[in-house]
Amino acid sequence: MFGVWIGKLVLLLLSMLRKRATSLPGKIALKVSPRLLRKLGTQLERCIVVTGTNGKTTTARLLAAAMKQEDPIIHNTEGANLPQGLATALLRHTSWFGRLRRKTALFEIDEATLPLVAETLPIKVAVVTNVFRDQLDRYGELDTTVEKLLAGLRKTDAVAILNADDPLARHIGLSYGKTVLYFGMSKEHLKQEHRDQMRDGAFCMQCGHELQYDGFYYGQLGDYHCPNCDFFRPVPDFVGHFQESRLEVTQGQLPPVSFQLPVRGIFNVYNALSAIAAARVCGLDASVIQQGLRQYQPPLGRMQAFPTRPHTVLNLIKNPTGCDSVLQAIHSEPGDKVLCIAINDLAADGKDVSWLWDADFELITEDDSVVKCVTTGLRAEDMALRLKYGGYPESNLSYVPELEAGLDHALELARASGDVPVYVLSTYTALYPLADLLKRRAHNNEPAAMYRPSVS
Repeated sequence: MFGVWIGKLVLLLLSMLRKRATSLPGKIALKVSPRLLRKLGTQLERCIVVTGTNGKTTTARLLAAAMKQEDPIIHNTEGANLPQGLATALLRHTSWFGRLRRKTALFEIDEATLPLVAETLPIKVAVVTNVFRDQLDRYGELDTTVEKLLAGLRKTDAVAILNADDPLARHIGLSYGKTVLYFGMSKEHLKQEHRDQMRDGAFCMQCGHELQYDGFYYGQLGDYHCPNCDFFRPVPDFVGHFQESRLEVTQGQLPPVSFQLPVRGIFNVYNALSAIAAARVCGLDASVIQQGLRQYQPPLGRMQAFPTRPHTVLNLIKNPTGCDSVLQAIHSEPGDKVLCIAINDLAADGKDVSWLWDADFELITEDDSVVKCVTTGLRAEDMALRLKYGGYPESNLSYVPELEAGLDHALELARASGDVPVYVLSTYTALYPLADLLKRRAHNNEPAAMYRPSVS
């Protein structure tokens, strides 16, 4: 009980100070009462979990928007997906006497955290969006991430909803040993990829032989099979076919249902498909899901537009495949543009930034519409060096380590180029400061202060 009181007091104090309170209340409460998650978790009737490498926050937000149409739920809306974030979300809906006011929770959970909390929550449905290499200093190589996900799932009796197009997720499905359903794209969307990209999961996890593909969607997602054993892409239980802003979902032998999507980009189509699959497994009607999609509010930094002068779009990047997806989405946008790339290497970002060399930044070099590029953040120089070796013209490249000055310089360059849009790519710890800066620029609707370099 003391842990609940301390956590709620910290929540109240941060609220009065108008500070973000996504993790600190839970962190302090767990120090006082280490079994707090278990004590509160036993009061839940069911818990739905979204995990995986990319797309967790967006998928969970989409699913939450649908579930809230029927009943109020507990949800870590801001994506605080470590134990302290889960505890904070529960504390928000706990009385001072330690009683939960809501009986259903939807949690986004970090891959490495899932095994730590799986036994404390009544997990009924678990979505694995995809498995990509991410933060080597935290997760290690891919086999470690896969094992962590499997270890967490095996501590539950959940229905696992997995990405059929991802061979690593398929391996999890074959190894889980309990109920598994798959979502995947229609083969009509397959394409032959000619770019020399780094692909995770290129080898069969059953026998070690190199996988063969009949086509790709993005990254390692595609129609794969192993020529050496019986490992192959399964037929999805939920098949998505998309065109422009609509996603048609076919569930088994049922007639297809069309949904208007509030998101864009192939990676977000996957997020929507996984959320719709989970919503159907949770028993929601298509009309309820569509109503939820209409009320969806995007999380911070996921192709988030700001009405600055000129206008900006903020994007989170944190690993090679996710970064490639963002770069491809930007590449597909018409007209000239300026890029501002903010790279930090704090604990939440991952201290190992070697992933920058695996991301397909050569796409920027080949894209004449990227007229200028500014790198900023703690590793601004590293990012500038990566672009230089990628062949991006040095005359169009500048680095400004201080975030606000870097953003200002990008906006200045965009104005000088004819008020072209600025696409801001940011690692996690730079995301919130940049969002605050962009909100202030948009609120004032004034250009940023002109950047003046301190050295020539």
